[in-house]
Amino acid sequence: MSIQSILSDDVDLLLKLSEGDRYAFEALYKKYWAYVYNSAHKRLKDPTLAEDVTHDVFIQLWNAPNTALISNLKGYLFIAVRNRVIRLFERQSRFVPIEDMLTQLKEAVSESSDANLLYNELSQAYAALLLDLTQQQQLIYDLKYVQDLSADEIAVILKLSPKTVRNQIGKINYKLRTSLFCLQFIIWSIFT
Repeated sequence: MSIQSILSDDVDLLLKLSEGDRYAFEALYKKYWAYVYNSAHKRLKDPTLAEDVTHDVFIQLWNAPNTALISNLKGYLFIAVRNRVIRLFERQSRFVPIEDMLTQLKEAVSESSDANLLYNELSQAYAALLLDLTQQQQLIYDLKYVQDLSADEIAVILKLSPKTVRNQIGKINYKLRTSLFCLQFIIWSIFT
């Protein structure tokens, strides 16, 4: 099969997809799933996250209003994966699990009674933050950050849509991040 025939097949499928043809979407999904997954896995080194990114990229393709205008589908998918991975890294870098911060604090200054007192106070403050979450958010937090499950796995367990789970994770992260900023500032001001 020549490059020209592959491109014309993609163009035809994208045109049909822009008209809402589910079979065209399925054909593109089957044709490019491994490419998208491998591109994501190369960057993430995590099969579950790579599957999440792959899923998101194909949802984006399905929801794209003008798929008929895509002239290079492989390039479009490559850029979509890259952008999803970048956003994922940005979100992860903004959220520092407090357990890690508390463990590092305890290890770094274990001989100081002031540090132990601070550790205990911060642990209590963190526990209070978690209790301030709704019951469903506490469950999602536990499944995501303690049991390390993906949003799709959590959705299956809780019988929710993956989008609902992702939205809840975003709300949880926002609540904790805004509260943790104050805690991180306290730690920084004490030890600098």
